[in-house]
Amino acid sequence: MIFQDPYSSLNPRHTVGTIIGVPLRVHKVVPEDKVLSRVQELLDYVGLNPEHYNRYPNEFSGGQRQRIGIARALTLNPKVLVADEPVSALDVSIQAQVVNLLQDIQTEFDVSFLFIAHDLAIVRHFCPEVAVMYLGKIVEIGDRDSIYSKAHHPYTQALLSAVPDVKQAITGERRERIRLEGDVPSPINPPSGCRFRTRCWKAQDICATLAPEPRAALDNPEHIAECHFPIQPSDEPERPAHIL
Repeated sequence: MIFQDPYSSLNPRHTVGTIIGVPLRVHKVVPEDKVLSRVQELLDYVGLNPEHYNRYPNEFSGGQRQRIGIARALTLNPKVLVADEPVSALDVSIQAQVVNLLQDIQTEFDVSFLFIAHDLAIVRHFCPEVAVMYLGKIVEIGDRDSIYSKAHHPYTQALLSAVPDVKQAITGERRERIRLEGDVPSPINPPSGCRFRTRCWKAQDICATLAPEPRAALDNPEHIAECHFPIQPSDEPERPAHIL
């Protein structure tokens, strides 16, 4: 697990060497006399000075602390890393460095990532496959290009419409943004039928009584959306009811 907040996910009373070394000692991955060398090896791999193993988390910047968290996550040679908003608490200039590090880890260690994020630009850059969730339920899933260019679920369309477009800003064009009205329902007591129906401009009576089944796109069977009225490539362009 790579946690979102690098400031609260590291024990301030333990040195970096202890933080990274604990999994090695608990699971007896390496002999005790090899723990320090393994810790230093991991520190070096994530771009930190191996000789700083005896320093405390407060002596590092936010980006360096997140690198420590990444090193800790790699100690047991995992097959899957769960990255929960791993760069949202970092400065933009540092985010790119950490994302590049994660991509290097993916290649070097042959690790799969479950990358959780709300920054759609980072998701597009990092994730070849994307799943969109609403109220704790996946509503659309597919490959990166298909999701970003041909979103079928209304919620995904609304998300993508809110992303700033630099090209349109340069040309002076105005992109219509879908504004979802109403409050987000409680995940503990979601609406009947389709969970998104209370904020969806395409909702009809069936959406309130029957939960939608997963439907594959006509042009891509790997692209699936849970919607009674998904947008298909053959459909005429549709203008949502609520526009900014």
